[in-house]
Amino acid sequence: MKKKIDTIRIKNATANNLKNISVDIPLNKLVVIVGKSGSGKSSLIYDVIVKASQGHSVEAEVGPLPKVFAISQKVKAQGRMSLGETNNKRLREMVKEVKAGDLLIVDEPCAGMAKKDRDGIVSLLREIVKMGASVIVVEHNKDIIRSAEYVIEFGPDAGAKGGEVIFEGSMEEFKKAKTQTAVYAFSNRAEQIDYKRNPNNKAQAMQRKWLAIKGINKNNIKNGEMKFPLGSLVCIAGGMGSGKSTMLSVVYGALFKGAGAWKVRKGFESIEGKTNIRRSYFVDQSLLSAVATSTPATYLGIWDSIRDVYAKLPESKKLRLGKSAFSFNIKRDKKTNEKISRAVYKDKSIANVLEMTIDEAVELFAENSLVVRKLGFLQEVGLGYLELGQRSNTLSGGEAQRVRLAKILSKKLSDRCVYILDIPSRGLHLSNLPTLMKVLQKIIDKNNTVLIAENREEIINNCDYCIEL
Repeated sequence: MKKKIDTIRIKNATANNLKNISVDIPLNKLVVIVGKSGSGKSSLIYDVIVKASQGHSVEAEVGPLPKVFAISQKVKAQGRMSLGETNNKRLREMVKEVKAGDLLIVDEPCAGMAKKDRDGIVSLLREIVKMGASVIVVEHNKDIIRSAEYVIEFGPDAGAKGGEVIFEGSMEEFKKAKTQTAVYAFSNRAEQIDYKRNPNNKAQAMQRKWLAIKGINKNNIKNGEMKFPLGSLVCIAGGMGSGKSTMLSVVYGALFKGAGAWKVRKGFESIEGKTNIRRSYFVDQSLLSAVATSTPATYLGIWDSIRDVYAKLPESKKLRLGKSAFSFNIKRDKKTNEKISRAVYKDKSIANVLEMTIDEAVELFAENSLVVRKLGFLQEVGLGYLELGQRSNTLSGGEAQRVRLAKILSKKLSDRCVYILDIPSRGLHLSNLPTLMKVLQKIIDKNNTVLIAENREEIINNCDYCIEL
């Protein structure tokens, strides 16, 4: 008779940033894995448990596993469905295959969902456990965290400062814990922003103007209309399939002025207030770059400025090392690499810089205002812990989202623009939400408008204007 597995035992896990951790995950329960973006949650779940269940070699000792079903989050909606509908459909289809004794792993099942929809997901997950299966959820939302029976938190921070298990225990024990997630999950701290709004004169004048779009007929919106104040943080909220993403696409298309504008300027009959807007930007959630060697540093043009610094060194000129010599995506022979390593800035070679965090690089290049300014944008969105050489495709969803915001900040912000974001809180820890709000409000204070689709109460309560569908 097959022995029943009641615990997943993991020892000495070192995948990615995991610091030789060992953890026992109880089965036949609703377990939630929490922690900041990049703290090690996905490394444990996907690079250890899921890979091991598929028979792959992993950087850990993994005990016996039940049959594993894993569902990650898609970042693009399917067909005419919203992102929430897409992920909800995928989850419910997979649940049909889960049997007693199996393990279901779900990544952020409630991303972008309203309270009613979140409650439905919680009920579904509890039913699976009641049926005799096990559920592990990677989640940032308060509702899911509070509904769990057992909690494992990674930290204490993210990146090189994460990768440790800082809490594991029952919900009763978690409520008494002083970890960052516990403090935020059982308080309203995620709504508290330490940024004092300071709109310039033009922004204050813009707040008295409105944009109105009428006769909206697209997807499930029939003869709808939308009106909101400019120079503000505007939120569209509502349940799955209520039309949030559709409304965002209509506004973007109505304001778009680029090539082929006629292709996206559809789905509405009239617009008022357009003369007050210069252009619209859609900050999507696609991959930062399709290039395998892409990093946040290359995405924001930071690496280009750092290569300039090294190319101008006396030793570089002596060795005839031009700017291209300091690109890290070119294969070189051993002799060339040795030459490049002789060009050092404050005792650091270009290879040493690649291994530095953003925070460490700011200190190294303190005398170079351009490099510090560009690095500062990543610090501003809370990504100072990332290594300069970290590949973009290894970033968590929350990290990639903040890199995109840093990109917006890195440009000389035009005024009279509308920035549109679909679920900007996706993948963000509760403690990251005030940072997100601060960034959005700074964009607004430069005489811009930010329009978001969002259902997290911490975000909604900090918006200037809310439209519920």
